[in-house]
Order: sequence, then C-alpha cells, then structure tokens
Amino acid sequence: MKKASQKAPSAAPDASLEKNASSHFSAGRYKNAAEIYKNLLKHSDNPDWRKKLAECYLQRALNMAEKGMPKEAAVLWENYSEWAEPPLAALEAYILWLLSVKNTEKAFARLDRIDAEQLDKNHPELAVWLGFLLVCEYPGIEAHIPHDSAVMLHWQTVREALEAYRSNRLDHIDELLKKLPFRSAFRDLRSLLKAQLSLPASIEQAHTLLSKIPDNSSYRPTANALMAYMFQGSAFVEAALQLEDSQRRLIAKAKDLSNKQLELLDAIDKQHNNLTDKAQFNLAIRYRELIGNEAASRFCQAMLARYPAGRKDYLKNFAAKNSIESERIQALIHEENHDNFEAEDHWLRYIEALKTQGPESHKKIALIYRHLAQNLSPTMAIDFLIESLQYDPEDRDSYLKILDYFEQEYPDPEEHAIWLAKGLKHLPKDIEMLVCAAKSAMRKKAFKKAAKYAQDLLKIDPVNTLAKELLFSSHLAHARKLIKTQKFHLVEKELQAAEQLSIDKTLLRQADLIRGFYICAAEDKDRDLKAIADTLQSMNPGPATAHFQGFIESALMDVPYAPIAKQLPAVKAYELSEPELLHLTESIERYGEQLDLVFKALDKIKAPLKKSMKLLNYGEQVLLAWCQTLEQIEHFDLLKQCAKSADGVWEKPIWSYYRVVAECQGDPSRLDITWTLRLQNAIEIAHEQKDSKTEFKIRRFIERSIGFQNPFGFDDEDDFYEDGFDEDESGFDPDIIEGLFDHVPKRNMIKIGKKFEEMMNKSSPEQLMMDVMTKYAERVDPNQLVGLLMDPSFLVAIMMFEAAQSLRIDIDLSFDEIIEFFTDDEPFSFPFDPY
Repeated sequence: MKKASQKAPSAAPDASLEKNASSHFSAGRYKNAAEIYKNLLKHSDNPDWRKKLAECYLQRALNMAEKGMPKEAAVLWENYSEWAEPPLAALEAYILWLLSVKNTEKAFARLDRIDAEQLDKNHPELAVWLGFLLVCEYPGIEAHIPHDSAVMLHWQTVREALEAYRSNRLDHIDELLKKLPFRSAFRDLRSLLKAQLSLPASIEQAHTLLSKIPDNSSYRPTANALMAYMFQGSAFVEAALQLEDSQRRLIAKAKDLSNKQLELLDAIDKQHNNLTDKAQFNLAIRYRELIGNEAASRFCQAMLARYPAGRKDYLKNFAAKNSIESERIQALIHEENHDNFEAEDHWLRYIEALKTQGPESHKKIALIYRHLAQNLSPTMAIDFLIESLQYDPEDRDSYLKILDYFEQEYPDPEEHAIWLAKGLKHLPKDIEMLVCAAKSAMRKKAFKKAAKYAQDLLKIDPVNTLAKELLFSSHLAHARKLIKTQKFHLVEKELQAAEQLSIDKTLLRQADLIRGFYICAAEDKDRDLKAIADTLQSMNPGPATAHFQGFIESALMDVPYAPIAKQLPAVKAYELSEPELLHLTESIERYGEQLDLVFKALDKIKAPLKKSMKLLNYGEQVLLAWCQTLEQIEHFDLLKQCAKSADGVWEKPIWSYYRVVAECQGDPSRLDITWTLRLQNAIEIAHEQKDSKTEFKIRRFIERSIGFQNPFGFDDEDDFYEDGFDEDESGFDPDIIEGLFDHVPKRNMIKIGKKFEEMMNKSSPEQLMMDVMTKYAERVDPNQLVGLLMDPSFLVAIMMFEAAQSLRIDIDLSFDEIIEFFTDDEPFSFPFDPY
C-alpha cells in the first residue's frame, strides 16, 4: 500500500542533499541514499524521490536475499511496497522468501490475492516454485493456490505419475508425462523423471535429459544428485562433493558405498577448499585399504616431491628403510629443494640398484638418465644420454640431442656419423632422423644421398615442406656441381626435378638463377648475363646483396663473375637499407660452410658496407645480429667498423666488447692496458644492468688474455700424480689442487686425471665455465660464482670434482667444501677488477 505523504515543514531542503542522495544511489550505496531520500520527503512529497526510495528498499532486499538472508529481505521488500506504485516488482521472490522462513501467514495471505489468470500469465516462475512445493508436500500450500490455475490442473497428472513411480508401474508413467504441455510448471520434473526411467539402460540419454534442466531451476539440485549417481571413480567424487550432506548420503546409500568410503568422502569434503599436499598425503595413507596399497604408494611417492616432510611416514607405511625406493624418495626430495647435485647422487644409486633387476627395469633406467640430462648443460648431459640409449635404443629425442651436440657444441664429424647411423638403424622411418640425415649429406656434398633421404621423407609425409625444401636444395646443389664439372647434359634434368616440387616462388627463382648460369657456361657466355642479373635483383632487397649472392654462386659453379657484375648496379657509393643488412646477415649464415667464398664476396661490397656503418641508419637489434655473425665468422675488419660507430650511439657494454674484440682481431693476447680498462668498465656496467651473459663473455675474454688453457703438464697417466702439476703464468696454483686432493689414493687420482683431460679436450674453458654456472647457479650466488670462475685454480678443482663424480669415485670432498675453501682465502681478481 502506498505510504501517506509526510507533512511539509516550512524550511526548504538543501539542494546539495538531493545531489548527495543521487550520488549514493548511482554508486549502489542504497542504505545511505534511502536515509537522505526519507529526509527529503519530510520536506516535499516529490514523486521522483518516492520512486528512488522504493528502489533503494528493493535493491537492498535483493542484496540480502543473495547473501542468504531471506527474513531480512522480506522486511525490506515490505518497506519497498509501501513506497512503490503497482505493479510491484519481485512479488514472487517475496512470497518465496516468506515460505523459506516458514512465515506462512504472510505468504499465504499474498498468495490468496493472486487469481488463476494472474498466476498463469504474470507469475510463471512463481508457478514453477509452487509446483515444486507441491511435489515436496509443503504443509498447507495446496489450499492457497488457485484451483483453476494451470499448475493445479497439471498437478493432478503429476500426482498420478508420482504414485505410479512409487508403486513401480513404470509403463504408465510415460503416458501420464506426455499429457503435460511443453510450458508446464512441471516441465523440469518431467525431464527428471524421464532421466530416472532411462537408467540404467541409457546413461547417455539420462545425461541429455538432465542437461536440459536450467541451473536456476528448483529441480537442479536433484538433477545434480542423479548425475553424481551415474558417475564412477574420480568423476563421482567431484560430483558428490558438490552435493548437500543429506543428498550425498542418499546417493552413497543408493550406490551401496561402505561406511569407510562415505567417511573418506566426508573427510575430503571438510578439507575440500584447503586440500593441501600434506592433507592429500595423509588421506592416501589413512585410506590406503580403499585406494589399494600399490596405488596409494605410487601417489605418496609422487607427493613426496611436493611434501618432503612425509618421507618418514611413507617409509613407515610403504617401504623398508634400506629399500631402493628410499634412494628414489631422497632424489625427489632434493630436487624439490633445488639441490640437483645431491639428487643426482641418489638417482645414480637408484639406477645401480635397478640394473640388478634385469630387462624389466631398462625403460625406467633410461628415463632416469634422460631426466638427469635435462638439468645439465649439453657437455655434461651427453654421457647420460648415451647411457640411456643402452637401455632404450629407440628414443628419438636422445639421438637428436646427441647429434646436435656433435654438430654444434663439440663438432666431431666421425661421432656425428656414428650416432646418425645408429639412429637411422633403430628409427629408419622417423621424420626428424631423416631430416638430420639429409642435412648431414648436404654438408658432405653427398647430394644424391641427401636427395634419397628427402625422397624417403616425402614417402612418409607427402606434404612435408622441409622435405621438399631439402630435396629442392639437393637437386640445385647437384646441378651446381654438374655445371662446375661441365657435365652440362645432366643439369637440366636436376633443375626440372627441382621445379616439379611444389615450392614457393622465392625458391623457384633460385632454380632460374642456376639455369641462367648453366646457359651462360654451356651455350652462350654472353646471352644470359642480363637474365642472371635480373634474377639476382629480383631475389635480393638491394644491389649489395645481389652482388654478394652472385659472386658466391659464380664461384660455386666456376663461372666468371666479372661479366655478371657489369650487369648489376654499381654499389661503390651505395648505402644498404635495414632489410638488406638483415638479408645479408641471413645469407652469410646460409653460405656459412663456404667461409672462404663468403669473405671474398664481402670484399666485393666492403665499400658500401663501411659507408653504411658510418651512417648507421639501423636499429640496435639489427646491428647486434650483424656483429654476432661477424664475430662468429671472424671478420674483424667489418666488425670494427660497426662496433666503433655503434659504441658511440648505444650504451650497452656489448658494444665495448665487440669493439675491443675487433681491435684485437679476436686474439686476447693483444689486449693492452687501455683496452683492459675499457673492458673492466664494461663489466661494471653489465653487472649493474644485470646482463650476466655479456659480463661473462667479457670476463672470459680478459681471462684468456692471461693464457690459461691447460693447467696440467702431464703426458701420461703417471705424470699426473708422480710429477705433480706444472705451474704456468695463468694464476693457476698447483699447491691448491694438491692440497685439496692429497687425501685421494693415487690409483683414483690417475683415473680422475684421465677423465679430467678428456673433459678438457671435449670442451673449451668457456664452455666448461658456462656448464658450471648452469649446474650450480642455484646453490651459489651467481655473482660470486662468476668471480670464483675467474680463478683458474677454482675451475680446475671443480672440473676434477666433476670428473670424480662421473666416474662414481668417492673422494670425500663436496662442492660446498670447495666453495668454502676458495671463499675463505683471498679471492682471485684481475688488475683493475671493480669487485
């Protein structure tokens, strides 16, 4: 009922009050807004204020209902109804709030004011809830629903269906449910009953029917319970945990669960929102009879990596203290604590135990070796990968890593060929192995063999783009070789074979280029010169790279370049664009195996390159890539030009490094005091900028200037121990090494010495230092480790320690003890070292 207007006092309200009320209302602060509007209405019966005050009460009522406070919501709605104009909003919600708190007097009074037509047309959601309450046999509700309403007419049919269900007259139920209209207030109950009737014959049909019931339906909780009943295993547990306790117990009874199983469900439910690693671990142990001892053991083993404190309970319940499983558990615990060194020791002991169990453990051994390799640098991982293949010789990834090592990290063509042959033997149809084989054949200029591997690839994967490119390249490479050896009658066949492949236009222009050289060499030396020049210009972003490519291609086919150069634009006063410099950088990498030709080709465009480096119209990243490539191929003249210009523009310490390296022609022995000071300053800047990669490169370059290469002067195994160490000028102190390892028996020191020499021969000192940083950076402050690695004696000590570890020789000396030994002494430093 509309509330009577208030008596207006003489004084007018402050205009700021309305503005303040409106501000609170817009911000959703309805309680504050309502207080002000009530105060305003004491001064004037403003319709807009009345409307806003009513809306404040309504929104507060709805908020209270969302918070699970229906009693308070009902009171606020009643306040709303006193100020609002009909029709009243949320009337259905108000009645349901009253019924939920069993305030039947008010609820029934409101229901009695709704006739059948209003219920059917204006309150369909209320009709659904009233139907639900009829099904639930809510006391007294039936007498207050209009008897001529649709819900009551349909209720007669539903009541018959429910009675038929209780008396197990299942065939009669479907006939009754068909009488209910599509929009009936009992439509969700109909889906629920049909789903129940379809079980257990058609679980899929039941799922479909239950999925039609909306989330806000009063029947949704019952549908969820039925869904949970249909699930098995972990899906059932997840679904059951979403149910109310009474529903969960009912479903557990229907599924014939034991008291112990229900107890486990309740235990999980109590900790569901805080199911920590510890809680999961303890539940698995407590209820291992339900889970199965083996499954519980495996689960707890896995959890130990995240919950190492459970080791004692695990050993008590699942494993003997001296069993090999304890080694595995210790390894997992150390890994979780980021102590990879100790973890590795336990894994290796575990492997030794597994070796006694025969072939059934071979796969597990291989997997552990590969797991160990993941945490190591390539130099240190290679032995583990090789070991793993003894127990599982068909692992592609291990072969690929080994091949990459002997190609990139420690180039050894013979070892690469051996492992490639082994890989192909075990994996003859593996795509990546065939790619490696094709690329290897290309490097060896065995073009026919490369073509065969590429063809084998295409038989397995006809649309493999890489295989087509490899086959295309092998045909072109063979064509170049034929032109060079003047076997012209075979060239066209190779070019046509290349062109028949579905390759993009850029690559096809490469075939056009070689055909031009072929015609020039075989038929008419002058006729196709312009065609060659035109093709070169179409393939390159500028004339400089066209000259570069033209010279190399001419040399590869033994065709004179001078006549071709005359057909190309002159480049003496030319400046390379940024895309052209990028293209040139990529071209150098593409022709990287022909370094002598690359140098000669760069000489042809040296003038424009030097001019371009003076003008320096490029981004820093483009120039860094250019300098990195020049350093790799050791073209120090061009590197000097670029670094000298860039060093005055950008402040990164890497530019100082490139400039000094170029000035010294890559030879650290040429460092003078001026350049050393410059590098020391660059080290300080790199340290401040947290550029550890650059810092290490510079420190290593300075360290190499002292001449530290081989701290040992032994020629055979006896010299290693009997003659001691030869002191050199590097700062390496043999007394330190002998002091650290003096307690190790001579026979073991001989073995360690041989392994040490093998490791030193396999990798450069720079690589060894990077390996140590990678492996131990988490155990020692990285800056401290960089400083220690500048001391040759420290590096020798660590590598001897690593040699002993790889041989499984116990030297009674730990990594931490070596660190302590060197940090207790006065630290090694270079002159002018800022640290």
